[in-house]
Amino acid sequence: MNRTTDIVTTTARAERLYYRYARAVDEGDLDELRALATPDIKVTRGGGKTKEGVEAFLDVYRAHNALQIPVCKHVVTNITAEPQAADGSVATHAYFEAKLLSDNETKVIIGYYDDIHVVDGDEHRLAHKKIVAERVLLLPGSAGSYTYVGSAAP
Repeated sequence: MNRTTDIVTTTARAERLYYRYARAVDEGDLDELRALATPDIKVTRGGGKTKEGVEAFLDVYRAHNALQIPVCKHVVTNITAEPQAADGSVATHAYFEAKLLSDNETKVIIGYYDDIHVVDGDEHRLAHKKIVAERVLLLPGSAGSYTYVGSAAP
């Protein structure tokens, strides 16, 4: 495989992992998050202390789930993935926007990920999750219903 093909394949696998990760966070799916991580995963948030192990990683999402946010939607964009020749890992970078929606308030969090993935067959797994939230936009609450155009109002 040439370098261009390798980067395209690596980036596609990274994109798939980010999609699965975002969906698992939004749905509060701890089993899927566990499946996406290596047993010795590291997690660093906001340049703070790095914690190690899958349970420390899952604790982040247990705390998120405990907030009981009615709707949470993550969007991950501008993904780059670069294979690291020395150890076979993949350095990835991406922007994220997380919308936390409830009747009382809406939070839009923007930031970036600087992660390390490892190749596991045809998939990637998270080896080091680095999350940096840069800003939070606070907005009024959001409606829990929607009337599709052309439909009768509920």
